[in-house]
Amino acid sequence: MAYVISLDHHDRAKIICLSAHLKECVALFQENVLGCHIDESIWGTRYRCTIGLERRSRFQEREFRKRLGRAVAEFICEHMEPEMIRQIIQHEHGLRQQEEVKQIEGRVRRLLETSAWECAKVVYANRRDKIARQVSSFLKGSAELAIDGFARFRMKTYRYVLATCVQEALHDYLLDQEYKEFIHLLRSFVEVQPPKLDFVHLIHEGRGAFRLMQADGTPLAWKEGNEALNEMFEFSLSREDMIVSTLLSIVPQEMCLHTQNPQENVIRTLIQIFEGRLHLCEGCHLCGRTVHCQEDA
Repeated sequence: MAYVISLDHHDRAKIICLSAHLKECVALFQENVLGCHIDESIWGTRYRCTIGLERRSRFQEREFRKRLGRAVAEFICEHMEPEMIRQIIQHEHGLRQQEEVKQIEGRVRRLLETSAWECAKVVYANRRDKIARQVSSFLKGSAELAIDGFARFRMKTYRYVLATCVQEALHDYLLDQEYKEFIHLLRSFVEVQPPKLDFVHLIHEGRGAFRLMQADGTPLAWKEGNEALNEMFEFSLSREDMIVSTLLSIVPQEMCLHTQNPQENVIRTLIQIFEGRLHLCEGCHLCGRTVHCQEDA
């Protein structure tokens, strides 16, 4: 029994990687079963790897097809998938800047690693297992596998998932860019405004609720509006937006933020907007943490 695995040989780097994957597969199988050999050649424009397997039991043949399927799946995911993703990003979405493409590609790879995959009504933990099953099933009926043709014509669901992940990653990337631009706009606004208070305590009570206190500990009520700020927010203000808008109206010279949840999005946003003016309390009676606040108000 012999299996022939082929690939267009124009990309020398891919051929070297495929050869390594197939040789490793054969070596692992030879540890337990003798009579397995590999032969490599170039036929026209094709790299061909012929893997001979002496007649063995059906169980051994099935196990070898599984190992071969796994090797091909690893090659596709490691060496063909990145190129497929880049083609979708560049050709279907028109993005060309290298850094932009790289960031979106990274997001797509993370989405792919956390997705569930199904093949023949069986759910697999990752796409490598699914592709390995597809390849193994194909080799059961055909001893020749053209990897590039297989990926193009027999992995349509996989390519559809790639396109879907690119769409989601691109959407998230654009939202992040808009967020960064908005933060930059607000930071620029802060830089040009004269401070109206020297110091305030900002107490985070959770779920977007905040209280403001003056340096002497008395509550701070601020009612002054700001039309320029209102135009920055395109929709009705949430409680998180309200505290940002209020602080932008006050523009304190310095703030001490008391919170038990410093990783919340609103806290991270405030730290970015008021960089250099805001510091986190390390612990006091206002935030319920154990270390005393460094600011002696």
